[in-house]
Amino acid sequence: MVETGSCNLTGTVAYHHYKTPPEVCAWIFKQLDQLREQASLIIEQYTDNYSGLVRTIVGVDRYPLGIKLESMTNDRFAVTWGIGKWEQKKFVQTRKFNLQSNRFRIYYIDDYLVEAPIELKSLANETENKIERIRKLQHYLLKIIAHIVRYESTSSYGNDDITQSILKERGQGSENICMPLNQSDRQSCNEVNKWIINQRAILHKEAEYYVTYYWSNNRKSVALEYPSISLGLRIKINRSNSISIEWFEAQFVGKKVFEKKRFKKPRNINTYTILEKIIMSEPEWFSQLVRDTEEELVRIRKMICILSSIKETLLNYQNIDFS
Repeated sequence: MVETGSCNLTGTVAYHHYKTPPEVCAWIFKQLDQLREQASLIIEQYTDNYSGLVRTIVGVDRYPLGIKLESMTNDRFAVTWGIGKWEQKKFVQTRKFNLQSNRFRIYYIDDYLVEAPIELKSLANETENKIERIRKLQHYLLKIIAHIVRYESTSSYGNDDITQSILKERGQGSENICMPLNQSDRQSCNEVNKWIINQRAILHKEAEYYVTYYWSNNRKSVALEYPSISLGLRIKINRSNSISIEWFEAQFVGKKVFEKKRFKKPRNINTYTILEKIIMSEPEWFSQLVRDTEEELVRIRKMICILSSIKETLLNYQNIDFS
């Protein structure tokens, strides 16, 4: 690892820079609570409508189809369909229909209701559409939490293990839970996006530091043996505003640096595996400089990649929530 203290990085980069703000944590867990409340309301509406159909439509009572809201475990809940016994408006489930491979919708309901009255089919299908939406929203929120846990854990400056429980406690510790009460969920999502943009800026600045560190040390003493290859290092901002930190074989013309050969890095891989082969026969001081620099850059690339995953998942959540 690069000795940051000797490079005047202390105070510029600190673990707290990577900590998700309490208001962002609070917003996420508040959304989960609201989804469970919505699911409870949908089940209540289904129960009332089902009871009404039993009283007015012949044959409905032959299909004791009901919904059950499972208790919250690790901020997760499940809404399950099944058959059982109805005692007025109370449903006791005796057989559960499991989710199929896509995890969001239960198609066994259609098979069970093949010969059921059309009114019951319509009610069950309309209700499952609403429940499917809630399952998807919950899935994306839990995915965002998992990404944030990975993001904070990836930082080499963290001293504590980050867990979902810690993020929840951090949100509960916020005096102003989420955003002001008059602020919409869309505006709250924008606040999360602002945090993502801010984190990218911090990581970009840190990457610039390590690039500067590399260039300032790769010719640090004329007494040292020169390497046989000139390795260049740069930061690029792509069209999508993503950040690339790239190694290349450099050619020097005066004080200017040009790309002689670009080294390819496999997509979704955060390290240049080719570097070890390149520096194998190079002077030890140079090989160590490249290894130390790349070690820090791998961490930064991982964190940038996770931020992109958070943004993509949040966008998927918004597309469902605001549709």
